[in-house]
Amino acid sequence: IVGSLLGDGYLTKTTRGFALRINHGIAQSAYVDWKYNVLQTLTNSPPRNWRDTRYFRTVSHSFFDEMRAVFYPDSKKIVPDYVAQCMSPLILSIWIMDDGSRDKNQLRINTQSFSKAENEKLQSILRASLGIMAALNRDTQYYRLRVCAKSMPRVRQLVAPYIISSMQYKLSL
Repeated sequence: IVGSLLGDGYLTKTTRGFALRINHGIAQSAYVDWKYNVLQTLTNSPPRNWRDTRYFRTVSHSFFDEMRAVFYPDSKKIVPDYVAQCMSPLILSIWIMDDGSRDKNQLRINTQSFSKAENEKLQSILRASLGIMAALNRDTQYYRLRVCAKSMPRVRQLVAPYIISSMQYKLSL
């Protein structure tokens, strides 16, 4: 859930609180189905296609209400301090499958929705929690993370058990 919230996942308002919505392009259907299988006990219906997307939503749950307060304190998604406490290879893997893209012998993580300070926080979390060196890369007026080539063997080692086959192109696994 945390990996998805760092990436493309978002918490949507329901009549009973909040639910996690997972939404990716049709080309990533296998990834949506994988996420559904992981979260299936928190859902009432399987993924659906709509136009050029595949999606599903969890049920409302008090945990999602708590995560909404942590990740969206003022209605805008942020990088909470909580991420430093729970960063793991699995969270990194999901985040990469959501927002990662290979760039020659490096990896970009598209974090442009976060501020420069939040990107610096993520950079520090990756270094302290997983031993991964990343730089900030400017994409027009926004910042994103670029995992340095010298850290790519470490990234591949950490995420190899979790990256599904249809997403391995993001890391050349």
